[in-house]
Amino acid sequence: MKKTISKTILATALLGMLFSCSSDDEGNSSNNPVNEDILQGDVLTGEITQDLFVPKGNYALRGAVSVKDGATLTIEKGTTFTVTAEDQAAGINLLFVEQGGKIMAEGTAQEPIVFTSENKNAEGGDGDWGGIGIHGKAKMNAPGGTSLSEAGQLPYGGNDDNDNSGVLRYVRVEYAGQASSDGQFEFNAFSFFAVGSGTVVEYCEAFEGADDGFEFYGGTVNAKNLSAVGMEDDSIDWDEGFRGSLNNVVIYQYDATGDFAFELANRSGENNASPRSKAQVSNVTLRGHNRPGKAAFDLKQGTAGIFDNIVGYNYDSMIFVNDQTQEVTNGELSFTNTFFDQYNNLVVNNVDQTDIATQLIDENPAASGADESAFANWTNFSAQGGFNQ
Repeated sequence: MKKTISKTILATALLGMLFSCSSDDEGNSSNNPVNEDILQGDVLTGEITQDLFVPKGNYALRGAVSVKDGATLTIEKGTTFTVTAEDQAAGINLLFVEQGGKIMAEGTAQEPIVFTSENKNAEGGDGDWGGIGIHGKAKMNAPGGTSLSEAGQLPYGGNDDNDNSGVLRYVRVEYAGQASSDGQFEFNAFSFFAVGSGTVVEYCEAFEGADDGFEFYGGTVNAKNLSAVGMEDDSIDWDEGFRGSLNNVVIYQYDATGDFAFELANRSGENNASPRSKAQVSNVTLRGHNRPGKAAFDLKQGTAGIFDNIVGYNYDSMIFVNDQTQEVTNGELSFTNTFFDQYNNLVVNNVDQTDIATQLIDENPAASGADESAFANWTNFSAQGGFNQ
C-alpha cells in the first residue's frame, strides 16, 4: 500500500516493434469476435470498446489496455501475454477493466492464463509492467462512496455490492509493480477497486512483483485459492472498507525481502469510516522473510477482520496492532484456530502496549492452514517446491 496517491493521468507510450510470437484460432468463431483494431496480430493494445475474444496463443501486451463500459474481454485458456523489453522501456503497460466492463479469463490447471514480462524483473527494483486492475461498483468508504483509482485515475465505488466484473480463474501475474509515470506509486499485480461479489476470483497467483500481490480497495469480492510468492512489498493488502472473503491462501516471502504478508486498514485518517473493512479470512499458510521490525500481519487504521485456521512461521513478529484496539475488544478483529511458530514477538500492541494477545488470538497447534494441493501444476509456488523450496 502506497501512501501517496497521484492525481496524474498516466501517460503511456504505444511505441515499439511487435513481439515475435504466435497465436492460433482454436475456439474462435463468429460467436467470438476478434477486433483487429485492438488485437493487432499478436499484440493487444488500446481501448476495448466492444466485445473481444482472444484465442489461445502468445501475445504482447502493449501500453494501457482498457476494457470500457459495456465491453467484455474474453481470453481463451492457455493464453500468455508478455510485456516486451522494448515496450517496458517505452512506458507503462497494463490491463484495466473499467466500471461496467468485464473480463472473462478462465484458464485451467493444465492451461492457465499467464501475464508476464520478457525481462522477468532481471534488474530488480521496480517491476516490469502495471498488472491487472479491475474497477467495480460495490460500496467503499470514501466520502460520497466513490473515488478515483491511484493507478489510472478511473472511477470506482457505488452501491452495488453484487456487481459483476467477470471471471479470473487460473490466472498468473508475474513481475508486475512498475512505477507510475510520475514515480509517486507502483502498480500491484492484482488491484480490485470496489469489486463486487458477482465477480469470480479463483486460482490466481502474484509472482515476484515489486509492489503488492493482491490489493482490495473496498468492495465485497470473494476470492479463493490465492498464491503470492516473492512480493517486494505486501502480499495482500486491503483498505477502504473491504468486506469480502479470502479462502485458501498461500504466501511465501523470500528471506529479507518484502514488507508485510497482510497489511490491512479501514481508511487512512478516518479509522471509523463506514463501511468498515471486515473480511473473512480462512485457511492460510504464511512463510515469512524474518525481517527485523516487520510482522506477518500489520493491522491498522480501524480495520476489523475475522481470521480462522491460520498457520504462520519465520517472522520477527506475528501481529502488529496499530491506531486503535476497539475492534479487538468488541470481537470484530479476531484470530481463531491459529498456529504461529518461529517468531520473536507474538503480538505487538503499538497503541497502548497492554497485552491483548489472549483477547486477539485463540491458538491451536493442530491448525492446518491452506490446502496446498489447490496450487499444484499451475503455480510458480508449486513449481518451486511449495513451502519446502
